[in-house]
Amino acid sequence: MRVWIVGTVLLLVPTMACGIAARGDGEDGAAAGDSGRASPAITEEQRRELERIGTLGYTVGGDRAPAARGVTVREDEAYEGYTVYVSANHSGAFIVDMDGNILHSWYERRPKNWTRALVYPDGDILGVSAYPGRIIKLTRDSEEIWDYGDEKMRAHHDVVLGPDGRIYALMREARVLEWLRPVPLLDDMVCILEPEGESVREVACISIPNAFYESEYANLVTGPRFGDKSADPFHTNTVEVLDGRVPHPAFKAGNILVTIREMNCLAVIDPDSAEVVWVNRGRWERQHEARVTPDGHLMLFDNRKYEGQSRVVEYDVISDEIVWSYTAPEFFSRGSGAQQLLPNDNVLITESQKGRVFEITRDGRVVWEFWNPARVRGTDQIARITRAYRVPCDYFEGEFADYLAEGGRVAGRRKSSESRH
Repeated sequence: MRVWIVGTVLLLVPTMACGIAARGDGEDGAAAGDSGRASPAITEEQRRELERIGTLGYTVGGDRAPAARGVTVREDEAYEGYTVYVSANHSGAFIVDMDGNILHSWYERRPKNWTRALVYPDGDILGVSAYPGRIIKLTRDSEEIWDYGDEKMRAHHDVVLGPDGRIYALMREARVLEWLRPVPLLDDMVCILEPEGESVREVACISIPNAFYESEYANLVTGPRFGDKSADPFHTNTVEVLDGRVPHPAFKAGNILVTIREMNCLAVIDPDSAEVVWVNRGRWERQHEARVTPDGHLMLFDNRKYEGQSRVVEYDVISDEIVWSYTAPEFFSRGSGAQQLLPNDNVLITESQKGRVFEITRDGRVVWEFWNPARVRGTDQIARITRAYRVPCDYFEGEFADYLAEGGRVAGRRKSSESRH
């Protein structure tokens, strides 16, 4: 296991249960417990080509920019709070109020755009930096605390906090899985990180391909045409730590829900056995952001790439039925996309390709709408918003809460990003 030194103490938590297939530190980066199925090290040329393929989706520009900028709809039914979002042309994140005023921004000193952000109540922030893929933690003043990831082991798409304070991150590494094919591919993993004193420790990395192969669902990934020679057949874009709200044995607390775009499926992994224990596919296409609702349903963004119209659906695992859905003419994002069920039962939707974030009631009325004010330099394209989410007005604590209540600021070198809006 590797250790990264960090500037602050996060949290001490109990040791993870035994039986997790942790990634080893051998020269080939093979996962311990996968019976030697990972081959010796791939060539540097192969690794770089897979890295290029794995970042093709991280485009900065979205659709042609509309005249609208900022908040264009604000109704009384909207859920009051702060909205956090990442813009594809910015190496950090923004927080805006209900009128679309930028109250604060975070800025990574390296010019690499972020694909995800998660803000702590004190104003510190976790981000997924796209090039190269790393998990990074910054203070509210954008000072780097620590980062995780290296040239071979790259972070991508999502990072969440578990109920135990641990960090669950999507990572990937280029390697050969001999049970699948003799050429390299991107091995997506869920890595569990434990803050420990002034360091962050890698507890385990669970290979998603191997979790399928070791399970009763192995037939989904071992067919002769699986992946059609794709270098990224297990492309995973969302991770969720389950808390037991879904009344199904596979969804027990501590299991991990992942969203796998290329397979058009959702899967649950038991981290103790490192096996897939539940799969659902066929109702959605190239989907993103599967999350558990307070009622124990799943809500997700169904991109439906090949139909040209996206939708947000709420799915009941027990009845195996879609119990609610939203779509509208021209509502479409080829890639990315997200939704968040708000405490007032409204839904906040990120239409990434259009750089648009909007809130709807359950009957589909738009009660809040925000268009990214940023444009891609030298083009007529709006900057994509890969994800936005809202926190309640009382989410933040201490000095940072007071600072936002007073109107915030965009300070220091972060003014350069404000000027692009």
